[in-house]
Amino acid sequence: MSMVVIVLALAFGVGVRVFRLDSVPPGFHQDEACVGYDAYSILKTGRDHHGHFLPLNEQAFNDYRRPLLTYSLIPLIEVLGLRVSTVRLGAALWGISDLVAITALAGLMLGWPGAAAAAVFAAVSPWDMSFSRVAVQGGSAAATVSIATLFFWRWRKGRRGIWLYLSAFVFGLSLYSYTVADLFTPLFLAFLALLYWREFRDSASQSLRAAALFVLLAIPLAASFVMYPAQLNAHFNELSLLTTTSCAGCTITPLSVRLATSAAGLAGYFTPSFLFVHGDLGDHWTLMHVPGFGQLLPEQAPLIALALFALVVGTRRKTAVFLLGWTVLATLPAAVIHPLGAAWAEPGKVRPTAWTLFDPSTATLPVTPWLVFSHPDSRHAVLAMVPWILLSALGFVTLLELTSSRRALSITLCAALAAGTLFHAARFIRSYFIDYPVIAAPYFQYGLEQVMEHLGPPGHPAQRVAITPRGSEPYIYVLFFEHYPPERFQTERVILIRKKPGGVAALPVLSFDRYVFIPPDSAYRGMEHGTFVFSGADPTPVPPTISIRYPDGTIAYNIVSK
Repeated sequence: MSMVVIVLALAFGVGVRVFRLDSVPPGFHQDEACVGYDAYSILKTGRDHHGHFLPLNEQAFNDYRRPLLTYSLIPLIEVLGLRVSTVRLGAALWGISDLVAITALAGLMLGWPGAAAAAVFAAVSPWDMSFSRVAVQGGSAAATVSIATLFFWRWRKGRRGIWLYLSAFVFGLSLYSYTVADLFTPLFLAFLALLYWREFRDSASQSLRAAALFVLLAIPLAASFVMYPAQLNAHFNELSLLTTTSCAGCTITPLSVRLATSAAGLAGYFTPSFLFVHGDLGDHWTLMHVPGFGQLLPEQAPLIALALFALVVGTRRKTAVFLLGWTVLATLPAAVIHPLGAAWAEPGKVRPTAWTLFDPSTATLPVTPWLVFSHPDSRHAVLAMVPWILLSALGFVTLLELTSSRRALSITLCAALAAGTLFHAARFIRSYFIDYPVIAAPYFQYGLEQVMEHLGPPGHPAQRVAITPRGSEPYIYVLFFEHYPPERFQTERVILIRKKPGGVAALPVLSFDRYVFIPPDSAYRGMEHGTFVFSGADPTPVPPTISIRYPDGTIAYNIVSK
């Protein structure tokens, strides 16, 4: 029965991760466009779109990011071309790898019933689904940690050195997946060494070789931090809750306030509201999570409670300690990072709106510990989603063990659990593919692909195109959807607005080629000829040539020709 459940769950999980990738979520997030175009640029020139050769730290907009996801997209783009569906297929493949690794890891830890439970909860996980269909770094980070941990447990079962070396290699790769791994991976490895010190002691030579392999992989990244500390730390210093100031010119925040805010942020990731009821509320740039659902299914709540019960009774105490420690360590990096949903919070709004990007005059709330507590960010805590699923599987196995002498009770509870899981999973899947696209469209810059289709192929350079700078990084969409030759962008004249200390562009591109990213109303008054792209919030000087509308019918962009 467990094998049948696993096969069905994996098949369903693969299906929902690849279905309608080009249209759900609607539009295309700026980070997806950036990672896709950088992969295309490296494929064509060996450099990212900023001109850095085979970067270990990929410059995006106002930050540097880890390149594992970008490099993994290169073969897909070579075969399938530069498309939205191709970039998101890369995310889906990482998600599918994570799904398989979770199932296999649960099988090693908990046996067939545990593997079946993990497969089901991972396949329909609201948290895992979100990161398996959007090309952001969190999905590749979660998958690498899951695969590395799977190899570690495989080594524990047979003590064959190859599995420990593979584990060390993939843990080393995890450092190049997402910046939160900088803190998590070393702490997690130290935790494994402490919890399983006898196994490492008994295989000392294997352990030393594996440690050396991990250090060898970490050296290039460590060297880049030594060589370019200002650039690589600039964005973290802006977002860290532990820094003395949150913005240039702000008053210094007392240490007690910073610690209280970080503690509040940590606590927010363990609340029932975040885990089982409301989930990640999103921010003004992103709505990764379907509103009205927790990061986990409600049926996982009693199972997680049973898993914690295993800490004091039963034979699986060490497994419970391992999973609980994994969960806490995976949440620690998120606790020191400012959740983006707490920035520009609007009075009277539970969920941050994308409209703030188009109307900067919107009133906002000051950042407080309570505000940080109320807006946990699923991206910053993405490495915790796997241990939460495995804790649920441990709870299910504990339930079977506690009711093993009462078969009727065991069958009744399992049937009720299965019915509830199917009901809530079906509600989530329906909402994700039907309701969510309407709500999420503004957060994913919906309409810019249609704008580029209307503009057509490049014409005479004198026919300028002025695109509203409202929204997020519109230049990257021009590069992506026009398949702009990377060598041209790297060598031709590109005007940047300004640069922050350390050389990272704050709003990188003001103009290149025939494109200029300035308020289109002023461009319309100053340019004799051109095409002008207004956001839906901008009044147009004349009736638009064409209007691009969101799925709910409201205007996303107006295009005016002159």
